[in-house]
Amino acid sequence: MKTLYGILIVAFASLCAANILVGLAPGSIRSADWLATLRRTTGAEQNWSMFHTIPRIRSLRLRVVATDQEGKKHEFGPALPGLEEIHPHQKIRYYYTFERLFTQGSESYRKPYLNALAQALKKKNPHLVEFSVHLEYDTTHPENTPQEISRLLERIRKGGKSTIEQRNVFGPFPVKNDGPA
Repeated sequence: MKTLYGILIVAFASLCAANILVGLAPGSIRSADWLATLRRTTGAEQNWSMFHTIPRIRSLRLRVVATDQEGKKHEFGPALPGLEEIHPHQKIRYYYTFERLFTQGSESYRKPYLNALAQALKKKNPHLVEFSVHLEYDTTHPENTPQEISRLLERIRKGGKSTIEQRNVFGPFPVKNDGPA
């Protein structure tokens, strides 16, 4: 039995070493699907955005817009627990945090966040019935393709803006409110 455990440990360590070598190798070595699966399984999947700001995103605004029973809109920040505003000018990684919350496969992160957000909104204003999360940002070239870059440069030459405003709205989600207590 000890031999089997030893073999499994050596095999797993070898896979992890292969992961590191492929990640550090110069040039563009395409990793196999099994290696990508290993990275996701062990939590070792990385990309450049984990350590740097995103140069193509110039500004970012995050907000939560809630509607009360009368249809009036109220704006809050997305930071929990107190619904504070996030000022991500220097910390553009918030873009990835919120974008990933609402991508397919992120239900295990999204549900607790939305439940906590609904509870915080209910405490803030017992008349709120639904809310949505707004992600607004200016980007230079969203696709980073040569065609998008050339379109951007042509627009700038014609006196246009150097960035493109993009908006993602997630929701509406219910506040699950019984009215004022």
